Amino acid sequence: MVSYCFEQTTNLAEAQKNLSFLLLPKEKVFPRPDQNCFDVLTSTNRSKLLEKFLSKRYTLISEPGMPSATESIQAQQCQIELKATKTKEVNTRDFRLGRTSNARAGTRSTQEVSTSQLLLGSGRPGTLELEGRSLYIECRKTESGIYQLIFSYSEMYRAKVSSEVNVKKGESVQIAQITNDLASKSKTLGLPQSVYRDVEGQENISYELKVN
Repeated sequence: MVSYCFEQTTNLAEAQKNLSFLLLPKEKVFPRPDQNCFDVLTSTNRSKLLEKFLSKRYTLISEPGMPSATESIQAQQCQIELKATKTKEVNTRDFRLGRTSNARAGTRSTQEVSTSQLLLGSGRPGTLELEGRSLYIECRKTESGIYQLIFSYSEMYRAKVSSEVNVKKGESVQIAQITNDLASKSKTLGLPQSVYRDVEGQENISYELKVN
C-alpha cells in the first residue's frame, strides 16, 4: 500500500480518474478526501511508475507524520551485497626427460575478492548465480528491523531445497562454499626431450551476503 497526497487546491477525484487508465485489474485505490490523499494497493516496482505519472501532473506532498511515496518504497527495499572470496592453492611438478633430466616442483597460492549488488523489493524474489548454479533469494523486512532471508535452489532430479536466516542490517552471513578439484596431468612428447606435468590443488569459493 502506497500513499499519494496532493495540495489542497488539487481535485482528488480528478487525479484518481486520470490515474485509473494506468492501473492493473488487481490494483485498488482508496481515497482519503479529508487529507486530500489516496492509497494505492500495488507492487513496489509499479508504485514507482505511478508516482512518476502523478508527479508530472501534480505536486505531491508528504502526509504529515508519514514518509513520502519514495521513502516508503526505499524503506521496503533490500540492498543485498554479495562478496565472493576465491582462494587457490596449486602444487605443480614438472619432469623433463632428455639429454639432461630434471624435476621441478612449486606451490602457488592466490586469492581474489569480488562483490556484486542486488536490489530486491520486500517479498519479491531475485536470483544469485553461484558457479553456474542459480540460488533464489527472497528478502522481507520485519517490523523489528530484522531482515528475513529465504533461500531456495533446485538441482536436476531433486526437489527444491529451502533455508531461512534472520540478519541485522550490515551483518554478514556465509551462504555457500564451493570446492573445485584442480588436479590434472599432461605430457608433451618430442625430441630432444619430453615434458610431464602433474598438477594438484583446490579452489575454494566462499560467498558472504549482507543487507546494507
